[in-house]
Parts: sequence; C-alpha cells; structure tokens
Amino acid sequence: MRGLLFTLNVAVFVLVCSSTYAQQDNTLFMMHNIPQSNFLNPAIQINCLRYVGVPMLSSFHFNANSTGFSYGDISQGSAIDVRALVSQMHGWDYLSGEVHYTPVSFGFMYDRYRYFSFAWTERVETKLFVPRKLVSLFANGNTQYVSNGLKTSNPGLNAFYYREFSIGYSKKVQKDLMLGVHAKILFGLAGITTRRNPVSMDINPLTYNIDAKWKPEVNTTYPLSVSTDAQGNVNNISLSGFSPLSFFMNFGNQGLAFDFGFIKEKGKITYSGSILDLGFIWWHKNTTRFVNSGHFVYRGATTDDINNPSDYISELGDSISNQVKFSYNKKGYLTFLNPKVYFGATYPVHPQINVGGLIRAEWYPGRPVVGATLSATVFGVKGGSLALTYSAMNGSFMNIGFGVGWGGEKFQFYTTTDNFMVAFFPEKARNANLRFGLNLFFGCTEEKKKKVNVPRTNGCGCYWDQDLKEKRKQAGVN
Repeated sequence: MRGLLFTLNVAVFVLVCSSTYAQQDNTLFMMHNIPQSNFLNPAIQINCLRYVGVPMLSSFHFNANSTGFSYGDISQGSAIDVRALVSQMHGWDYLSGEVHYTPVSFGFMYDRYRYFSFAWTERVETKLFVPRKLVSLFANGNTQYVSNGLKTSNPGLNAFYYREFSIGYSKKVQKDLMLGVHAKILFGLAGITTRRNPVSMDINPLTYNIDAKWKPEVNTTYPLSVSTDAQGNVNNISLSGFSPLSFFMNFGNQGLAFDFGFIKEKGKITYSGSILDLGFIWWHKNTTRFVNSGHFVYRGATTDDINNPSDYISELGDSISNQVKFSYNKKGYLTFLNPKVYFGATYPVHPQINVGGLIRAEWYPGRPVVGATLSATVFGVKGGSLALTYSAMNGSFMNIGFGVGWGGEKFQFYTTTDNFMVAFFPEKARNANLRFGLNLFFGCTEEKKKKVNVPRTNGCGCYWDQDLKEKRKQAGVN
C-alpha cells in the first residue's frame, strides 16, 4: 500500500506543479480486461485464448483538447475576445484533435507465457500550436515590445493522416514481471507540418513600425498543382485531381515506430507503464515544400488600431501576404511521432475492486504535456468491468470519466471516456474524448483454457501470480 500512496502523491505533485496538461485514454489504461488496453501497454495479455475485434467495429477513438482555455473562457457569444484569449494563455498553447479507427485487431495466447497481437489502425492527428507573444501583439499592439523587441518561434500546425500496422509480443519473464513490445510499420497518406523557426521583431520607438525576420517553412504531402510568377515565387496553389483508389492505396511514405511496456507486481500493488510512439515517417511521395526568404516591414499599431483589432489583424495579414513570397520544391521531409509515457499503480481493496493512480505525459512540439488520473475499477466474475476516474488535465479540474466493459466469455462491448462532463458543460470543457468498440472471445471455457493453463483473472494485470484454484475461490466458483 505504501508504494501506491507514493504513486498517488507523485500524481498530485505533478498536478499542482505542472499546471496539469494531458489527455486521452487514461481510463482505458487501467482496464486490463479490455483487449484494446494493450494499445496503451503492450505488456497486457488477454484473459482468454483468443480475441478478435469485430471486423470494421473493433475500435473507434475520438479526442479533442485545448491546453489553455475553454470556449467559455474567451467568448460570451459567437465572437472570440482576443484580449480574453491572451489573458488565458500560457507561453505556448496547443489545440489538438485525434481520430483513430481500427477496423482489424486480434490477439492470442501462444502458451501460458507468451501473447501475440495485431492491429491495423487509420490515424488522423492534428496539433495547432501558438505562442502567447504573437497573439498579444494582435490583441494589445506593439508598444509592449518597443524596448526589447519580440523574440519567439512561429506558430505552427502538424496534421497527419497515416496508416499503422502493429505487431505485438508480450511475455511473462518472471513470476511477477511481464514485458511487451509493439513493432509498428507506418504509411503516410497526407500531411502538413511547419518548422519551428525563430521569429524576431524590432519596433521603431518613434514610428512604431515593425521590422520582422522570419524564415517560414511549410511541408505538405498531397497531390498539389503549384504555379509561379516570373521571379519563381508561388502565386497559385490548387488541388490536383483526387483518386480515392490511388490515395487510400498509397504505401509510398514509409515509417517505423515502437512501443514498450511492463507490468510488475510487488506485494499487493501492481505497477504498469509504457512508452509509446517512438518513431518517424519519411514523407517522399506527393510532397511539396514551401520556403521563404523571411523579412517584412509593417507600420506600427496606432490607438485606432488597438480600438479596432480586427481591422489591424486583417491589414497585417495583407502586408505579410504582399511581402512574404514563397518558393517551392518537391523534396521529401522527416517527421517524428509525439512520444507518450504512462506510469500507474493499482491496489486491490477487494478481490474484484481496484483503486489506482496514473501519470501520463506526451511530448508536444516544444515541451511535454503532463497530467494525472485517479481511478476505481470493479471487475465482474465473468469478465465485465466498470471504472470511474477523475483526471486533472489541460489546466482543468472538471474531468470525470468512466469505462464500461460489458459482456461475458463470448462477446464484449466497451466504451471509455476521460470526461463525460463535456456532455453537460461543453462551454467549460478543455477535453473531450471517447473510445468504443466490439470484441469476440474464443477459448474462455475452463476445458479449453486448461490446455495452455491460462487462469481466470479479474483484469487487474496480476493473474499470472495466482493459480486456478485460488482464482476460482476468489470468484466464488465451486
């Protein structure tokens, strides 16, 4: 119990000291009786001989979050209050969205020690990142930067659609330790990414004119038609003809990634953790790279501009468009996935009730994003489960989640969310996520399981340390 208290204390410390930034799938991580929890920790094994995600319905996952503000923080109606936005922002803030669709997944116990799994997932992931200094320039004018100028990095966008084929392997290496790994082959279908390049601005103290230096670079992957003027500057971009067969059968942008995980039992406490998405994609088919010389001059903001920030922003945008000219080439480029780290611990307060804590971190462009979750999970005798969680993430402390694994030894419907409060207070939410799907199980009867000595489990992840007789006694089965 002392080790679990230590983990929970660390979780609370992280919540307070890191302003609590994180999201997605924290509830699922603790529900080991749902096979898709293996997506988050490759050490997790299933309770039966085999499982198959119902074809085309194995897993749907949606996630959206903001690290700095909710809609209600920056708007009282349909319009955005830019000054209110600045007051809510941190040095850097991020808007993120994910849609993951897994049409095919399955797994099987090879013997009592080894487990193999496979999943095919279509992944769409976006991250928009913006520095507070630039938003403050638009909201409050440039007089604030007269003395020291403005130095930051450019805002950016990373948006990708890629296909993932994952092969997993988990093994019991000791009586109280299991290790797992996913090897993932990736294929990029479409994407856009901006480089994090420095932006510097000097403000004339007399005229308040802006002299800015910046070398923006935008990399895209999609069939584009680009035309240029006599100087070689891009003057028009249009989409080429779209062919669904060519687009979805594109295996030209290859990548590779790995996940690693463990489950360790120490006394009554079960520790588990993982590192996910250590990998990259090499984009070299249908790529276009836009680059710029990086210099423009703009007149400073006046009092009238500050009183009419929308007009000022529009004029600034026109000035940048007229002065910042892009050239392009067809070179390839490399992007890295955003690594994620999970670490948690559970303690059985009852043979079929676990309480636990979890810390999660993800490396966003520029800095890590961290958060934590407390959970209570009830496991049914025949494999069902119900979880209730509380998370502090993205500066928000109003995140109550739940998870349900409903079914028996043949069929399972599951759904999890880290924040169902978004359904009642959408204007206050900084996080919204949902995962659900259907699974089929095979070989769950005792006669079939005895062939490979796979014991029954309450889903806590520690079943390998209990013999069948003890498990049947705990479950109340004669």
